[in-house]
Amino acid sequence: MAKVPNKIIYIFATLLFLSSCQTIKHSNNLFKKEDYLENQEQIQEKEAIKEANVPNLNKNKIIDQELAPIKLPKPKSKVKTSILKKKIDILDEKKFDFSLIKNLTEANLIKKLGNSDFTKQEGKLKNFQYYFSKCFLDIYLIKKNNDYYVNFIQTRPTKLNGRIEEKECLKEISKKFS
Repeated sequence: MAKVPNKIIYIFATLLFLSSCQTIKHSNNLFKKEDYLENQEQIQEKEAIKEANVPNLNKNKIIDQELAPIKLPKPKSKVKTSILKKKIDILDEKKFDFSLIKNLTEANLIKKLGNSDFTKQEGKLKNFQYYFSKCFLDIYLIKKNNDYYVNFIQTRPTKLNGRIEEKECLKEISKKFS
């Protein structure tokens, strides 16, 4: 008894499978040769139009109605440049010249720079240290003919292993020297 219902189900499934491949529109065309021929003519006309619109390889242009349109970026306009006519006043900053201090006597040095922040004396050598906000100024004096004369000048940063701001340091020294 099981063989008969299995055969019926098998036949029904086969018919369903074979008939599901065709839609109603296509199944009608299969039976009408005239419609089939008209469709073939339309397909041939479309192919002829496509062949006429084949791109010219020399011009590198593609003309195809089936491709999505591509928006090309617009060329950017060039930026206009102009020279500013505004004058900038740059002060001619004269660097402080340490040769003004060199060979000064101890009395003249104190008149020009004032008393030092720290003084150290060892034998014939004196060391005057002036503390500024941007640097330290070390002036070494050596004894000649019963008087001390400036022999060596050195600037150094305020922090150990720091950097010295030379321009700012020289400004402060020149202000105090004047």
